[in-house]
Amino acid sequence: MATWILSIVGTVLTITLTEVMLPEGNTAKFIKGVISLMVIYVVIVPIPALLRSEININSFFDFTSSSYESDKAFIGIIKEDKQSALGEDINASFAERGLTAAVTVVLDENYEVAQVFLTATDKDLDEAYRLTVKALAVKEDKIVINEVVT
Repeated sequence: MATWILSIVGTVLTITLTEVMLPEGNTAKFIKGVISLMVIYVVIVPIPALLRSEININSFFDFTSSSYESDKAFIGIIKEDKQSALGEDINASFAERGLTAAVTVVLDENYEVAQVFLTATDKDLDEAYRLTVKALAVKEDKIVINEVVT
């Protein structure tokens, strides 16, 4: 298969160089006709061998797990971006309501909320807590409260 592809590439390169050097006129037309037959021949030659053999798609692609690696650094960046985006959305909600509170969201390996750190003043704590639970749809046991006494 690889030799067939190489022969096609070689033929195309040869044809390109030949056409650049060809003069105009009847001779060029004749040579282009011969070149066209040569291209057809190069493409058709391996077809009978392919029809006689069993074609296995796995021979074209390597589907073994060892050939693919995940980019852990990239996945980590995506996770951090999602964590910060969730926190920024909730913190923006706090700011809109005039609450003195801040949230930090921590995701687990499945990108689900593992823990939420809520820091709020004692007067804003209840409302900030309710907004956090509602916005993230998390259970109360995942929220760690840091109360700032004012």
